[in-house]
Amino acid sequence: MSERRWLIATASVLAGAAILAVLVYPFVGSGFTCDGIGFGCTPERETDTLLVVTVYTALALGTLLVARRRARRGRPWRRALSIGIAITMLATTAAFASQLPRHPVSPGPLSAARERWDRVLADGRAVAPRGTPLGDVLRDLEPRGPVTCRDAYGRDTAARELSWSKRVDGYAGSGAATAAALGRWAERLRRRNIEVIVSDPSGDSASDRRLRVGGYGPAAGGFLYVRASFYISQLEITASTGCHHG
Repeated sequence: MSERRWLIATASVLAGAAILAVLVYPFVGSGFTCDGIGFGCTPERETDTLLVVTVYTALALGTLLVARRRARRGRPWRRALSIGIAITMLATTAAFASQLPRHPVSPGPLSAARERWDRVLADGRAVAPRGTPLGDVLRDLEPRGPVTCRDAYGRDTAARELSWSKRVDGYAGSGAATAAALGRWAERLRRRNIEVIVSDPSGDSASDRRLRVGGYGPAAGGFLYVRASFYISQLEITASTGCHHG
C-alpha cells in the first residue's frame, strides 16, 4: 500500500477519535455529581471520554504502525491489520462499557413502595383529626407521579418515583397540639418497627418540631419529612418512595 494511503488511514483514525468523543460523551459518567468544575461538580464525563478515546487512538495508531512496518519490509500485513482492528474494537467497547453509569435504585417494585408510604401517611391521619393543621394537610396530600428519576446530568435512570409535598404558610392552630400529634405519629410508627427521628431544633417542641423517616437518595427506599414551625407559622410535609423499577 502506498505512503499516501497510509497517511489517509492515519487521518481517518484521528477523525474517528473526534467522532467517537462526540458519541461517547453523553453516555459516560456516574451521574452522581453535576458536570463541570467547582461548586461540587466534577469533569468526570470529560475524563471518562478521554479514557475511551485514548484507548481507541493508541490501539488504532499502533495497529497502523505495525501493519505499515510489515508492509515496508515485504512481510504480510493484512492479517496483522485485521487482528489489530478487532483488538481495537473490543478494547474500545470494553473501555466504554466500564465508564457507563450504574444508577442505584431502591429495592422492590414501585407499587410496593407506594403501599408502604401510603400506610405511613395513614398512620399520621389516624393521630391527627380533621380540623387540625396536621390532619388537614395530611388529608390534602396527593401523590405526584410516577415521575422519571434522573441523574445529576438529567439522564433517565430507567426508574420511577412517587412523591407527596404540601406546605402551608400562616397556618392557625396550637403548636403544642401539632407537636403532640407528631409525637403520637412517631410512636405509632415505632410500634411497627419503623425507625423515626423526632427533633426539636429550638429546644421547644411547641415552637419547632421535625419528624423524619427513612433516608434521602434514589436507593434509600424513600423518606418522610415533616416540619412544624409554629414561630413562623409554617407546616411542611414531603415524602417520596425513592426510585424503583417496575
